[in-house]
Amino acid sequence: MSRANVELVRRGYELFAAGDYEAVAELMAPDAEVGDSGGLALPGSAAGSRQGPDGFLRSAEEGPEAFEDYSVEPEQFIDAGEAIVVPVRISGRGRTSGVPLDTRLVHLWVLRDGQVIRGEVFRSTEEALKAV
Repeated sequence: MSRANVELVRRGYELFAAGDYEAVAELMAPDAEVGDSGGLALPGSAAGSRQGPDGFLRSAEEGPEAFEDYSVEPEQFIDAGEAIVVPVRISGRGRTSGVPLDTRLVHLWVLRDGQVIRGEVFRSTEEALKAV
C-alpha cells in the first residue's frame, strides 16, 4: 500500500505543477485537514488549517495569487508507511513587493484508503519523520 501512497502523492505534485488544483483536490478525503498556506502553512505562522477538498483549493490558490512564477518542487518522496514525507523547494517572486521567495520546507502527507487525510508542513525532514 505504501508504494501506492508514494505514487499518489507524486501524482499530486505533478498535477499541482500543471495548475490542475481541482484534480489535486480530488485526492483529498472529504474530512482532510491541510495547513492554511498563509505563512506557507508553517505551524505558528499560518492562520490554522483548512478542511476537505474545498479547503485545499482555497489554500492552494494563495501561493500563485501572492507570487509570480510560484512553484513547489518535490526533491524526494520518503515512504513512511501511511505517511509520505516530501522535502520541497518553494520559489517565486512577490507580486506586489518583487521580493524573491526561495525556501525549502518539508510536507507530510498522511493517507487512508488511497486519499489524503492530513497535510502538515515542517522545517526539517527530521521533524516530519518524528511526527509520523
